[in-house]
Amino acid sequence: MAYFFGLIDGVQRAFVVDLAPSKLKGTALGTFHTMTGLVALPGGFIMGLLWDIISPQETFIFAFVLAVCSLFLFMFVKNNKKKMK
Repeated sequence: MAYFFGLIDGVQRAFVVDLAPSKLKGTALGTFHTMTGLVALPGGFIMGLLWDIISPQETFIFAFVLAVCSLFLFMFVKNNKKKMK
């Protein structure tokens, strides 16, 4: 079972809602979960192939490279909302 969802699911949803305009919060959440579901299947397939065909170590290296790339891409996410004092 994936027990880590309890740790990250709420944070992901809050981040998506914070970035979405107020009239599109439901649409943003729906789009986020749709994209997450569409990416999970090929992602699991690719990781399974790496694990079986190459080696388990390469699977973790690939996951690390993807995590570093995603951290780099987060530098371009901007929050345009004004901060309340």
